[in-house]
Amino acid sequence: MENSKISQNITYEVHIKKHINHFIIFIFTLVFCQTAFPNSISVTPDSLFIDVQSSSTATVKILNDQKSPLSNVPVTARSNKESVAVVAPSGGLTNSNGQISFTIAGISNGTATITFNSNTLSKSLPVSVISNIAPCAIASSSGGGVDEFGPEMMNDELEKEDCHYHWIRTQNKLGQRKHGWIRLDWGKEVTITRMTIQTTDCNESCGEDSNDFDYIDPGRNVGNGVVQYLDTDGITWITDDEFIEEIGDVEYLFPEPITTKAIRVKKISPSTQCNGQQSNPVVFEWKVYGTPSCN
Repeated sequence: MENSKISQNITYEVHIKKHINHFIIFIFTLVFCQTAFPNSISVTPDSLFIDVQSSSTATVKILNDQKSPLSNVPVTARSNKESVAVVAPSGGLTNSNGQISFTIAGISNGTATITFNSNTLSKSLPVSVISNIAPCAIASSSGGGVDEFGPEMMNDELEKEDCHYHWIRTQNKLGQRKHGWIRLDWGKEVTITRMTIQTTDCNESCGEDSNDFDYIDPGRNVGNGVVQYLDTDGITWITDDEFIEEIGDVEYLFPEPITTKAIRVKKISPSTQCNGQQSNPVVFEWKVYGTPSCN
């Protein structure tokens, strides 16, 4: 009878061990299946341009090998140049959509790389922190104001309210219409993303009346122009786009960042929507945002 019990116990133990072994194998297989295929990490946008002392957002997304979002996954973020750009928070967990957002703040003009890590996954985001780089360019034009109204007034860092400006001749001596142009030369390659041309609206400005030295008659705005940049061959001008019938300051965004040594605006003329002189458009300040800085 004792032998029978011992035999039964051994049989049960064997069966239990088999079940335990099968269970362990099942768990191992499940873990292996989960880790055998790497998850994916992506960042939106794929590159970032932000102004100095401003910020923008980057979103990280984590997916499994079936392209399904993974929640509660830790993601860390780090900038390789905190003197140029910083990122916050330094880490966190993905939400139910597999996403987590980070704020990138621009500190100074230049380029930096933000790296996002999650387990063995890593993704980098190139960041360019831009500022007004027009002051370190040489300004020129097709002709018009000289001396106190010369081309260098366009990038002297004095704002519209200072009433320092350059005017561009858009009529010949016979009063016939002629298209003017303005130009900035850096003498080295720069990357630019957008620009602002400070000009008048349809009304008179600067000074109380026409007897004042810096008085500007109505209708002398920069309302139309064709934006071009110098190709890498140093000879060919490439047309980017144009602005038409603008009133007041011109805010121009390049569709894609461009690298060049010079830019110009051709075929300048006032907006026909404005009444007044309709000649000699005025540029108070021409700001161009990009890298590297003037320092």
